[in-house]
Order: sequence, then C-alpha cells, then structure tokens
Amino acid sequence: MNFLKKLFWGVILNSLAILLCQRVLNELLNDFYFRGSLQELILLALIITLLNFLVKPILRLVFLPLIWITLGLFTLVINIIILKIATSLTPSLIIQQPITWLLSSAIISIFNSLLHKMH
Repeated sequence: MNFLKKLFWGVILNSLAILLCQRVLNELLNDFYFRGSLQELILLALIITLLNFLVKPILRLVFLPLIWITLGLFTLVINIIILKIATSLTPSLIIQQPITWLLSSAIISIFNSLLHKMH
C-alpha cells in the first residue's frame, strides 16, 4: 500500500512540477513546450515517477563514484537522463536548449525530494 501511496503522490507532484516548468521556463527561456491534454500530463508524470522509482536507483549505483567526486552534482545529470527518457516516450513535451534541460530537471528534482520526505 505504501508503494501505491508514493506512486499517487509522485504523479501529483510531478504533474505540478511539469506545469511549473511550463509556466516559468517558457516565460524565461521560451523553450519548455508541453503540448498535451490532461491525460497526457498525467501519463508523463506517471512515466517520470516510475522511472524515478525503477531506473534512478540503478543509475545512482552505476554513477556512484561520479556522484561522490562531484559532491552530488552529478545527480542533476541523472535527472536529465530520466527526463530525456520520459520525453522520448511521450511526444507531447519538447525541450531543446541544454540550460532548459538542466533547469527543468532541477525543478522536477525539487518536487521529487518533497515526495521522498513524505512518510
């Protein structure tokens, strides 16, 4: 039951993070385009949540030495990889500039850190 609760809140928080990225990054950089319906937003958030639960621990284990050397900054690269996988699975999100990838992964990771603090 705990997994379903975290999955539900992960979808909610990732949906909010995508909407915030759409609002902020589109205003600042004009480069974060989410062109989808509410169902596609929930699907994208579900994909990101599942990738964070299933793929991210494996990537963190593989890149553990780089995470240690960079004092944790390499986790942003891991978040970009997760976001790139998610955008390749859903064509409704378009990001082009590297700075937008970095900022959007930072925003999404802040929301995901809230999820990990929930009990």
